[in-house]
Amino acid sequence: MTRLGCRLAVLLLLAAGCSRSGLQDASDLTAEQLEAAGQSRCSVVKDPDKPLIVEWSGMDAAELESRLLRGVVAVRYEDCEMEVLRGCTAPGRYAYAQTTTGSQSIHIGSLDDLLINIPLGLAQLGGRVERGEALELDMVVVGRYEAPKPAYTAAELSGGPECARATHVVTGVSLGAFRLSSVADSARSGAGPVLAGASEDTIEILKESPPNMLETCAQVSLADDPRRNVCTAPIRLEVAPISAHAEALAGSQQFLRPPDLDRREVQSMDTAGSLPAHQAYDVAVKVQADSRATPERRTEAWCGLAAIEQDNPYLAQARELCDRWRDHTTALRSSEARMVHDYDNLRVMLELRGVPVSVQERAAASFLVTHAGLSAEQYPRIRAVERAKRRLSRGDRTSLPSFSVAAAGEPPPVDSQIRTSLIDRRTYRKAISVGFAPRWVPQGYALGGTVLGRVNYVHEVGFEVAYAQYAGYGPRWRYILAMARYERVYRPHKVFRPYIGASFGALIPIGPQICAESPRMCASPAGVMTLNGGARVSLTPWVSLVAQGFAGAMTARPYFVGGVSGGIEFTIPTGRDWPR
Repeated sequence: MTRLGCRLAVLLLLAAGCSRSGLQDASDLTAEQLEAAGQSRCSVVKDPDKPLIVEWSGMDAAELESRLLRGVVAVRYEDCEMEVLRGCTAPGRYAYAQTTTGSQSIHIGSLDDLLINIPLGLAQLGGRVERGEALELDMVVVGRYEAPKPAYTAAELSGGPECARATHVVTGVSLGAFRLSSVADSARSGAGPVLAGASEDTIEILKESPPNMLETCAQVSLADDPRRNVCTAPIRLEVAPISAHAEALAGSQQFLRPPDLDRREVQSMDTAGSLPAHQAYDVAVKVQADSRATPERRTEAWCGLAAIEQDNPYLAQARELCDRWRDHTTALRSSEARMVHDYDNLRVMLELRGVPVSVQERAAASFLVTHAGLSAEQYPRIRAVERAKRRLSRGDRTSLPSFSVAAAGEPPPVDSQIRTSLIDRRTYRKAISVGFAPRWVPQGYALGGTVLGRVNYVHEVGFEVAYAQYAGYGPRWRYILAMARYERVYRPHKVFRPYIGASFGALIPIGPQICAESPRMCASPAGVMTLNGGARVSLTPWVSLVAQGFAGAMTARPYFVGGVSGGIEFTIPTGRDWPR
């Protein structure tokens, strides 16, 4: 599972105007919207590989307990939902390890808290929290089951076709006792005024396992065998993703390269088969070709095709690509996590003035060698270390930037998830734009250029210089137009980007200037101020067509000035946001 929390949280808070819970909006998003974003409602789970299962029904929990005694359990774990696959197991048996008794209490007062702490309980408990109830979870952990291996490959699973649906293996289970209570606050839930002497809170025990044993299990010591005290309720699972190859679990560079589709094999295939297989294959090919699709989305598409076993002419290829994409995803996410961890350590090291520059350079070089399988074009951290190494090689001290989630531009699971953007990115966060922008006014024109500096995608500040000629009253007057300019851009990441702004400056006459004997007006310096509005059409992130209208006033007759302008603009990024 990936950790995409901060970016999705920002998106949801913006959509809600920061007035509602971000995760409330997460539950309102449709599956299509989340799928297009390459994300899920589980994106903000605090630790998605260690979910609490306290909300499971007694029957499901009992079945899990019995399955834990028979062998290592395989599950399908996606989008805040977990399904125990009864017919699929991994080799080996769990070993029981007694631990020091530990207690913990969790207060859940919002949907944010619920999804972060108990992601699998969103469907069962979300309605209570929505109505204003608070949840209190008290837990006591006295032992755990541990699988013989920390991770498993797909080849190690046994159980027939059902194993094709497995995504994770349960590698650890925390055992003990818990009590889940609901606290209804009449003031929060809007139940009306509270009578004098009555309690404002109504406490309801939703689930307790084992019944009435929480306090007893809390007294279990290391000398006791908690299984004799029935303190064996599964509380938290630890799951590990399944890989088709052991090398993928180690993040081998071989598996960091995305699998490709063999077109020759496709063309030679027998086209006979069921319509669902052909439809699933068409979807998988489209997802494979979509540059914005995440590895998880491609894995899902090919594994979905592999799940169709009857009348499926693409079965062999689908199984191969399902395994290869799953391997790639596992290796990629593992390598990204290690890269971010190493980057943070290197950043701290470069800030230590007591460390020689030569040592810092060797550390930067080691970082680049270790993570050579990750492309510098896709990872700003890699590019930052490359720049730092060049400076260090010259003997200059330097530092590394601290990337936020929104600025990292890197794929999940750590703090990155912008690899597949939610928007069609046609701009840069910071850039300088140089444009050719002719202006047309009644009886005149101006030919010149603009230079604009962009800040935070939407603010552009710069200047315009042009040669202007105006017929006006009498001979054609010639000016130099110099204006400062500000623009506020809307829809900055789209192809069509409207903007509004203002300009102010001066018209400086360059001829004719000798007109003392003429009864007509002379060209003279004039101040100019206009309001501008227009739009850019971004053919690429670095080339745009510009059109705008403007209207304003100047200090010389005629006082009103207005017209239209258009041209072409070239953009040079100055920040760490080159598009891939």
